[in-house]
Amino acid sequence: MVAGLAQVAQKVKDLDDTIADSAADRIYSELASYVDVPRDQLLASVRTNAARAVEVLTSGTIAEAEEVPESRATTRARIDQNVPIEDIIRAYRISLNVVHEAFIAEAADQGLEPQLTLEGSTLMWQLGDWFTTGAAAEFRYQAGAAALRESFAASALIRSLIESEDPGPETLLKARRYGLDFDRDYAVIICAAPEESGGRRGPGRGEPSVESLKVAGSDGRRSAVVAQMDARIIGIVARTPVTASVPVAIGPFVPLSRITESARICENVWTIAHRGEPGVHSLTDLSWQVAVPGQSDLNRHLIDRFILPLRPDTAAGADVLETVRMWIRTVMSVKKTAEVLHVHENTVRYRLQRFHDAVGITELGTKELLDIAWALAAFDLGEV
Repeated sequence: MVAGLAQVAQKVKDLDDTIADSAADRIYSELASYVDVPRDQLLASVRTNAARAVEVLTSGTIAEAEEVPESRATTRARIDQNVPIEDIIRAYRISLNVVHEAFIAEAADQGLEPQLTLEGSTLMWQLGDWFTTGAAAEFRYQAGAAALRESFAASALIRSLIESEDPGPETLLKARRYGLDFDRDYAVIICAAPEESGGRRGPGRGEPSVESLKVAGSDGRRSAVVAQMDARIIGIVARTPVTASVPVAIGPFVPLSRITESARICENVWTIAHRGEPGVHSLTDLSWQVAVPGQSDLNRHLIDRFILPLRPDTAAGADVLETVRMWIRTVMSVKKTAEVLHVHENTVRYRLQRFHDAVGITELGTKELLDIAWALAAFDLGEV
């Protein structure tokens, strides 16, 4: 009488102890990462794997991954024991190989038809794919959950340090665990978090991420702590990060006990920097410009005086405004302004004369230059 798959599967089930011991021995010999996994736990996992294989051979079907969560449970347990995901999947394949070898041997002894032997082998390799799918899903979930927990913890620490001038002992202990040194200087940085794309928030090409800013803000002796907080990335860094892709605001470097001071100044810098050129912006770079936001009466007066007469909503007015802006940036050099704007020097002179005529300037001294520069900064910030 020729045996069926169910009969051969029962014979494999009878070899449970032998299969478990053989698979465990192979796993320990091939995968060093399993050294901290107790043998009794590994044997239990292999027995579960063998029982699942027997069930599949008997029923001829493989359950949906959601119906049988052992692949995810095993993966979760091994992740907690510091076993890499690739070794978790490799260990399962090893145990399945041992079961498969036992199946082939019993199929031959029982005279199982070749077609049924092939069907049984196919089912077992499909079972391996099933486990891999479940293990990968659990690994992604665990990695995401760990990253989320780390993000929350880093955010909480940063808030505790930058919002309180007298952080408690628990905060100080957490700071030391993150590698912050209270005997050294740090600065606060702010930049915009990467925009959402395709329903997910993540850095585009060249954009800084939490991880890249953390690396760039650490100096080998001192670690940076960086986290995304809503639409911004905020960090406490040990050195100035280098970035040329987006604007980044940075406060002054101060002892960690005075980090609230760096945070306050960084926020002021950010009000200007987030509309500016890519790169790192500091109080040294922007100086008086950080005082522009919020000065509504003065801003309105200067915009009315130096901007609106040019009719900046027209093409000609916008050209004059940009010429005046660049002329001030180049320290009143007609030649450099023309080079930057790619126009003739006479065009620059013509536009500057139009500006003088429109706003009625008869003398151009230090006060007038500062007034014009302030008006431009207020206009750029939308302080109309």
